[in-house]
Amino acid sequence: MSATEIRDQLTNELPELQGDEKLLSECIIICQNYNISGTYLYYKLEAKRFSSSNVARGAQMQPVTFALVQDVKKELIEELNRKRLKDQTTQQKRADLMNGMMRRAQQNVSRSTKVATGGISSRPGVAPPSVSFKGLADDKKVRRYRFMYEKVSERSEILDERIDEFGELIREHYNIDELGDPASTSEEDVVVVGRVCNDADAFPGPSKLTEGSVFIESSRMMGSGSRIPLRFSPNLKLRGTAEGAGGIGLFPGAIIAIKGKNGGGGLFVVDEILGFPPLALSPEPSRHKSFTMVVACGPYTLDTNLEYTHFSSFIERVISLRPSVLLLLGPFVDAFHPIIKAGHIDQTPGEIFRERFVESLRSFLKVSPDSLILLEPSIRDILSDHPVFPQCELDDSFMADPRVKMIPNPCRFSINDVTFATTSVDVLLHLRNQEYTQRGQEIDPVPPTSPDSSATDLLTNSCRHLLLQRSFYPLFPVPADLSSDVNLDVSHSAGLRLDQNAQEYAPDVLFLPSKFKQFTKVYRLSYASFHCKV
Repeated sequence: MSATEIRDQLTNELPELQGDEKLLSECIIICQNYNISGTYLYYKLEAKRFSSSNVARGAQMQPVTFALVQDVKKELIEELNRKRLKDQTTQQKRADLMNGMMRRAQQNVSRSTKVATGGISSRPGVAPPSVSFKGLADDKKVRRYRFMYEKVSERSEILDERIDEFGELIREHYNIDELGDPASTSEEDVVVVGRVCNDADAFPGPSKLTEGSVFIESSRMMGSGSRIPLRFSPNLKLRGTAEGAGGIGLFPGAIIAIKGKNGGGGLFVVDEILGFPPLALSPEPSRHKSFTMVVACGPYTLDTNLEYTHFSSFIERVISLRPSVLLLLGPFVDAFHPIIKAGHIDQTPGEIFRERFVESLRSFLKVSPDSLILLEPSIRDILSDHPVFPQCELDDSFMADPRVKMIPNPCRFSINDVTFATTSVDVLLHLRNQEYTQRGQEIDPVPPTSPDSSATDLLTNSCRHLLLQRSFYPLFPVPADLSSDVNLDVSHSAGLRLDQNAQEYAPDVLFLPSKFKQFTKVYRLSYASFHCKV
């Protein structure tokens, strides 16, 4: 229903609204956001006006006020939440039924995969690794979800929940009583939490953010859910951001907290940007046990052949070092390799993996039997039957050995109580491709905890985005020109959270493979910073 039709219905039922354009606009926004007619809203308002207490006392009917409209809006939100809960319960029952029907078929496929890949059989006599490894606590079945079944309603609910979560974080951190709606006109400054985005109508196609193209989208719970353009004040203040940065990076999908007001001109004027509190550092363990670790990421062969000569040289070096842990990130058999794309191969992907990787890793474990190997897939891996992000781990049948752990993408794990976070997606490249820096005056900045931590370093700031946004991939939507690298499943974005533990500790070490030149940066000092040597 169009805004004009809603306006006509409201003015016909409630003629007194014609003299209050602000209140009438608020009623129209409520009708559009909650998909109701003006007549339905009129009935809800009438029910509020004719309360039982007023009727008993014979009091006159109260006029339609902004407070009355807000009370009706709260009722609509409660009705919507009850409907969501009911729908989720129904969907869960349906999913449980479908999973039960598919379980036997999946087991048969798993048995076929073990025969086709020719993995190593598990040997109970092999000693366990010398290090203590702790992976994800949730069930593997949760990570091996059914993809390509996303619903628009599920996506919008997940996106709204993320905004609401950060809104509560800001409210508690800055002791704010109530958060505002950027679409509502106000004379006083309000604090708003929302998602940075481009306007789809004004900026069609892939477009990097600029000062004039930044919009904010609020959640339906805290605001009207509409997109409002932002205009930054010449005297913009940055509160609680990194000291010395002189600005803050904005990109599509970033959750931000801003302070300002909507003066009625169809845009929100930002006077101040509030920084998010960082994740707490993990506590120092009571006992330290040293270990060595080698990390590498794919692709492991040249585009001209599938000989994997570079990987063979790498394994020879690893055998000489004999590290306690070997972490390998995909792609192992790249689906975008020119030879594979052209179909000029006479081996299955499993056979290529067994010949080029499994045999080499067996040689390493033979020389260093107490080492641990971690294998993390990539979206580009043709070995994986789960080419979405977040991505389930590879099947154990590819290398069934107690010293080899298959981990998902992304993943958080700990070794000897040192926590790690890793993903094979080049999120740094995606961030730098989309980021726009807004300059401002620093207020109460957060000082660096390390002399090696620089607030002006671009790559350090990109890593800071991930930690402050609490996500392995904070962008939304995926850039159009990079969409082939990431098949983002928003409905399961809980698997992208960096604060997966209840304690919400930041990882001690963050591995982010990228096309950028290799680097090591110190973001914040923790006990691992003093004991880690690169």
